[in-house]
Amino acid sequence: MTAYRYETTHPWITFNFVGGEFNVLSVRLGEAFSKCRHLTGTPLQPSLAAELARVYLIKGVSATTAIEGNTLTETEVAEILDDRKRLPPSQHYLQREVENMERVLRRIDVEANNSRGWKVTPAWLRAQNREILEGIPDEEHVIPGEYTTRPLLVGSVYRAAPPEDVPYLVERLCDWVNEMLVHVYDVKLDADKRFFQAFYAAVLGHLYIAWIHPFGNGNGRTARALECAILAHSRLVPWVSSSLLSDHYNRTRSRYYAKLDAASRRGDVVGFIEYAAEGFVDQLREQIALVQWQQRRVAWINYVHELFQYETQGETSKRRRTLLLSMPEKVWTPRSGLRRLTPELAEMYAGVGDRALSHDTGKLISLGLLEGDAKKGFRPRVHLMDAFIPGTQALDGSEFLYGAVTAEELIEELGEL
Repeated sequence: MTAYRYETTHPWITFNFVGGEFNVLSVRLGEAFSKCRHLTGTPLQPSLAAELARVYLIKGVSATTAIEGNTLTETEVAEILDDRKRLPPSQHYLQREVENMERVLRRIDVEANNSRGWKVTPAWLRAQNREILEGIPDEEHVIPGEYTTRPLLVGSVYRAAPPEDVPYLVERLCDWVNEMLVHVYDVKLDADKRFFQAFYAAVLGHLYIAWIHPFGNGNGRTARALECAILAHSRLVPWVSSSLLSDHYNRTRSRYYAKLDAASRRGDVVGFIEYAAEGFVDQLREQIALVQWQQRRVAWINYVHELFQYETQGETSKRRRTLLLSMPEKVWTPRSGLRRLTPELAEMYAGVGDRALSHDTGKLISLGLLEGDAKKGFRPRVHLMDAFIPGTQALDGSEFLYGAVTAEELIEELGEL
């Protein structure tokens, strides 16, 4: 049997992981699976779904490049990807890094939507690295998409695997990950077990690319692209969630490096997976909160339009509806600020007297859509949409979702259906 130098220099590269019974990890992954199912089954208007996908694509691109030292803010990344900002020549490499990463993540999305039983190959990994590094100035020994031929020192401490062993190690890694993916695609298995396998494959694939460090540069981005691809191709993780781990690693960057180090120095692979699972759950919670907020907003708009269909139509009703839907829900807007909430509102109130504003707020209050007064300010009653959150119904218990309709009246109406 051929002996490889990495067996002496990197004994932690074993291509072996036994999940075992890790209570904390099992709980985290169970919650992550549940939340992914929640997101997958959540209906959203196409425009909102597209915007959500855009937001998390930008977050993924920004995070995975920031870990490697890209100094652009998330806002700047968004402006670049929306073609609203171009950097000067001295900073063009920063722009190229985020543009390259966007193409990689978008291609993963397309591939995941149009393939079944995807497998990772050395050629796929080289292609991602080539795309990630394309057009970015670097040292002469760095050739995008090609394995390194010289020993690499990562940071100032970690030595990458011996370059002569890299082709063999990458082949082994691909074979190992694909063995795990067989279980991910086995529809006879319970979905939660398949999800666990997908998560293990994704995080371990990431970890082993970081350990092997097969390319002259861009190894971290390549590792996280592999992680994203495995989760996306599993079809158990929504596309908008497949790059959440990169955001977690970026937010906790010092801990990320410490966990990578502990995995190699002390063999704490489980610790790294637990760290990844904990962050994934936290990110999913934030994502679900955002989706619920969007759904809540849509429900509120629909409810307002539903009530107004019984009102006299015309400019007055349109103005009142616009006023209500322009108001922030968590703060009291002073009466003096109502007219200036949006340019559209300012134009609507420019041609009417001050009494019109009083009539408008009074009418909205009578409809049960607005609360407040001229002294305290005004706030829309968006909390009416929070039907299943304890303590968010009307405080006196006399109203239920439909403004002035009492619970008894609603029950009576339902009984007639």
